[in-house]
Amino acid sequence: MSGPLNALFPWAFLVPLAPAIAFVIVGLFGRRMRRLEWGGWVAVGGAFVAMVLGVLIAVGEMLSPGTYTDRSFNWFTLPGNGTGTFPNGFSLVMGTLVDPLSAIMLIVVTVVGFLVMLYSVDYMHRDTGLPRYYAELSLFLASMLGLVLADNLLQFFLFWELVGVCSYFLIGFYYQRPAAASAAKEAFLVTRVGDVLFLGGIYIYFQQFATAGPGLGWAAAGFPFVFHGAPFLTLLHPPNPTLFTLAGLLILGGAAGKSAQFPLDVWLPDAMEGPTTVSALIHAATMVAAGVYLLAVTSVFIGFSATDSFAIVAIGGFTTFWAASMAMVNRDIKRVIAYSTVSQLGYMVLAIGAGFTMVGLYHLFTHAFFKALLFLAAGAVIHAVDTQDLFKMGGLRKTLRITSIGFLIGGLSLAGIPPLAGFFSKDDVLSSVYTAAQTHPMYWPFFVLAFATVFMTAYYIFRVWFLTFSGDRPRDPTLPPAHEAPWTMTVPILILSGLAILAGALVFVPQIGGLFTAGVGFPATPGVPPTYTTTDILLSVVSVGLGAGGILTAYVLWGNGRVFSLAEDSAAQPIRRLLLERYYVKTAVDWFGLRVVYAVSRFLDFVDEYIIDGTVHGFERLFSELSIRLRRLQSGVVLDYAAYVVVGLAVFLVFLYVIVPAIPALGGG
Repeated sequence: MSGPLNALFPWAFLVPLAPAIAFVIVGLFGRRMRRLEWGGWVAVGGAFVAMVLGVLIAVGEMLSPGTYTDRSFNWFTLPGNGTGTFPNGFSLVMGTLVDPLSAIMLIVVTVVGFLVMLYSVDYMHRDTGLPRYYAELSLFLASMLGLVLADNLLQFFLFWELVGVCSYFLIGFYYQRPAAASAAKEAFLVTRVGDVLFLGGIYIYFQQFATAGPGLGWAAAGFPFVFHGAPFLTLLHPPNPTLFTLAGLLILGGAAGKSAQFPLDVWLPDAMEGPTTVSALIHAATMVAAGVYLLAVTSVFIGFSATDSFAIVAIGGFTTFWAASMAMVNRDIKRVIAYSTVSQLGYMVLAIGAGFTMVGLYHLFTHAFFKALLFLAAGAVIHAVDTQDLFKMGGLRKTLRITSIGFLIGGLSLAGIPPLAGFFSKDDVLSSVYTAAQTHPMYWPFFVLAFATVFMTAYYIFRVWFLTFSGDRPRDPTLPPAHEAPWTMTVPILILSGLAILAGALVFVPQIGGLFTAGVGFPATPGVPPTYTTTDILLSVVSVGLGAGGILTAYVLWGNGRVFSLAEDSAAQPIRRLLLERYYVKTAVDWFGLRVVYAVSRFLDFVDEYIIDGTVHGFERLFSELSIRLRRLQSGVVLDYAAYVVVGLAVFLVFLYVIVPAIPALGGG
């Protein structure tokens, strides 16, 4: 079966090209496409073509373990001068690389991207600016697919920046709202911090390893063909271990910015000001997934030092608990799911840092489907009742049956309840970190945090479900009568529900299963499904018990229309306020921006305007005034010019016969 599919590998560039063409068509002619929902169906068509090609290519790769296809060309070449780092010149390479990592991401991005695009047709039909929306969403999808297929770090970075720009446009889609415009700017600026760090890491790889072997192109630029049997770059003993560690930390900074890991996580909850469809795409398949994917390709193709690995484990483990704690008290349905995304990304980062790259990607794979499902189901609720406030909802399972069931499936998968997809990948993450902690005792605290988060995750997502769907009627009687969403919205919910149930079972499919549970690279015996030890089973039992306990706690406090209220004099109130205020980190960031960054900016503006520009403009005014005065001397009257000649001649004679003879006397001669 894989033979014909392998023939598609050289044509992988067509996958991002399809939505890119849709972007151009909708961008140029979208305002004339009223019958096509202002270009919406063109965007759906582009996403559908990308999905068909992407899934076929990915399946072909997964059924051919140990293979890769790299199609590249020289973008431009600079000649060498016989000295320096590149005595023989320097070639910048562009191309597409189809390997197991990109195969996993192709399925995630194209499937979720198509379903979100289809869902948008009815969800967004009441909004203005739809040609802009569909054009930007198509470019967003094309950029992420270009990033996934990139075969070198610079090309990766170019598409990485495009993804960031598109997220800025889409988060701020409702730019007339001050909150949306502010959220877009916040997302753009915070992720730029990570991007600067990422670029610094690329530079160090470039400077240190560009001449490590023939055919590299540039810097660890060409991703190594590790799946051919040995790493392309063997960096067990890099030229400079200190710089190698620094580069890894900078790469982690870039990933933390895009994937909203502590402390660069402040932008993601605020990004909920964009359309729910954008939230689904950002959280499930595109922007935040890019950071995890960056860590994965760096881990497999270049490697991390022990210090880097510990830092990755620490950031991932802490973020997992940190974000989940804030989700437990929030009353906005979209923000709870947003915090959930930050927390689940922490699980993925944790697994990669522990040395189980493919386990982290396995959780990314399953998470994409149940997280997109949760967002689209939440969007259907918002579409029906026109509010995001959980405490105004209630009793909606009676009128939104498909939506309530879809959200329930997504919630069970997120909570790690078997046999849904999230159970398999989440437990594999916990098992892998437990294994790594046996030889790295410093990992234990973060394993404990991740394990405790299982209970918190089940609690907060079922708090949402009970507040939204249980009870007899909405708590706010002014809400409009709810109704089930149109087919373009319910079909994606149904498909994602099926994927949230079945995607995890791929781990037991021969040839594919071993890939999902491997560490760095491929398992020793490709195509052999994983086996589980008694310890793995015990960890799963405890994990499922914690998840069930979280669901039961949520039911006791919020089930059947109940609304738990914490007494004002309760000792837990300060903790609740701390969580609602996001540990005051957001306040601290805003204070730092207002007091420090703004003050520095005002000073630099003063220097620019009054010192630099003032000096330039001062000379400008000086010469302008001189020119004006000299111009007035040009009267055009002959007698004036004759007078100037006489005066000039007199001055010259005085200088010649009076001043010059006096000069020796002045010198004492």
